[in-house]
Amino acid sequence: MEENRLFDFDTAEKQKRRGMAIAALSRPSELELARNVARELCLSRGSTTADEVGKVIYRNYGIESLGPAAGSLFKGGDFEPTGEMRKSSRKSNHARLLFVWRLKG
Repeated sequence: MEENRLFDFDTAEKQKRRGMAIAALSRPSELELARNVARELCLSRGSTTADEVGKVIYRNYGIESLGPAAGSLFKGGDFEPTGEMRKSSRKSNHARLLFVWRLKG
C-alpha cells in the first residue's frame, strides 16, 4: 500500500484552509463580532480562549455557537498562541484542549 494515498501534509493543510474559509463565509458578522470580543478580552486579560469568547457572545448577544466558523476565530493575523492550553468547559467539547491566545505584539 502506498502511503502517499493516505498521508500528505501539504494536501491536508490546503484542504483545512479551504474548509475553514468556507466555514468562515457562512457567518461573517458573527465571526467578526467574536473576533472583536477576543481582542477586547486579550486587551483586558492578556489572553483568552474560545470558551471565554463563547461565554461573552452568548451572555451579551445570545449567540450559542459559531458552528464551523469557530475554527477561524483566531485566524487572520491578530492573534498568536501563548503555548498554554486549557481544557474546555463547553459540554459539547468533552473537555478537549483549547489553545490560549494573545494579541500579537
